[in-house]
Amino acid sequence: MQDLLDQELERIDKLPKLGLQWVEYSAYALGVNIAPRKRSSKYCRLTRVVVVIVNLSIIYSLVAFIMENYHVSFETYVEAVLLTFQLSVGVVKMFHFQSFVESCSQLVYSTESGEVLKSLGLFDLDLPKKQDLLKSLRLILLNNWVIIDRQVMFFFKIVTMPVLYYTLRPYFQYIFDCYIVKDTCEMTLTYPAIVPYVQLGKYEFPSYVIRFFLLQSGPVWCFFAVFGFNSLFVVLTGYESGLIKVLRFLVQNSTSDVLVPKEQRVKYLRCCVRLFSRISSHHNQVENVFKYIILVQCSVSSILICMLLYKISTVLEVGWVWMGMIMVYFVTIALEISLYNVSAQKVETQSELLFQDWYNCSWYNESREFKFMIKMMLLFTRKTFVLSVGGFTNLSHKFLVQVFRLSANFFLLLRNMNNK
Repeated sequence: MQDLLDQELERIDKLPKLGLQWVEYSAYALGVNIAPRKRSSKYCRLTRVVVVIVNLSIIYSLVAFIMENYHVSFETYVEAVLLTFQLSVGVVKMFHFQSFVESCSQLVYSTESGEVLKSLGLFDLDLPKKQDLLKSLRLILLNNWVIIDRQVMFFFKIVTMPVLYYTLRPYFQYIFDCYIVKDTCEMTLTYPAIVPYVQLGKYEFPSYVIRFFLLQSGPVWCFFAVFGFNSLFVVLTGYESGLIKVLRFLVQNSTSDVLVPKEQRVKYLRCCVRLFSRISSHHNQVENVFKYIILVQCSVSSILICMLLYKISTVLEVGWVWMGMIMVYFVTIALEISLYNVSAQKVETQSELLFQDWYNCSWYNESREFKFMIKMMLLFTRKTFVLSVGGFTNLSHKFLVQVFRLSANFFLLLRNMNNK
């Protein structure tokens, strides 16, 4: 027979989770099925092939534009460089997460279904106020999902802005040129690129329309890669933070006369130790999936922020329209790298507080076995849960500041070199 917590977790599993749903859709659009229990993986391989061909075609067109204008000025092709980096990182992410698709699907399933909390044996104990305990745990879990959804959907709105700009810019430019300025009525490309084509008499292959919509799809692929995989990290680390909050609540009440009778406290604490072990395993899985792709993301983000700062310094004399577009792009990249560090910092902070909770419970009045388990957990939790950047350093607020500082230094170096 299922205990009360397992039944509650099944009810939470059936609740709509908008943030996680959009993350799954974004990954699936790139041919990476991280939720196989919901949708089939039948056409994922074909989708990946199409995505790779289209993205490589766009990257080739951008590189062709860069090489064509390499001797003109950096300002001319800086936008093409930015988009080349974004699309390239998107392709790398797609291959990376496809290689870890089983781990990702397992983590997503565990997160959504609450697998970590199932069969703990906590509600098999003879506790006097099981309903009060269950209500508190339910509140922590539901509030945690609300926070995760808010973070993910906020990032969704931010990432959508540059995508809308690039996809709609040619149409607004056409209306402006044709009906307001009344100069020319030609549809311009979405962004600076040279798409190769073959001239066959009066016809072009591929046609201008095909080349136009090929470039139109570029920002959409960037959206799926940036939002989908970055938000997956937010969901997994946010859920891990919620699990630690649950464990902290259980530890804080391990010596409560109201919730846990004295004769049940050793068994109760064993359930807490079991939960800590599962959270540790969940953390290691997240670490293994994201360790090296975070290193790539942080390196590329530093370069992109540097180039955006340089672009901002050059468009100040052009106008506020261009300035607004670049600022939206800058905010997106800055938020992208910030999400990693802020989410990882939450997990680290909660694990630090967990260490204090183990020590601050009234263990000194308990049995010898209870004291022994507390001592062991103090040893295990002394090392906090941190997420590394390729094994070189750890994600944190401090590292985020270092990334921005490094980008600013690169920007100053680039500006000085260009002035010379």
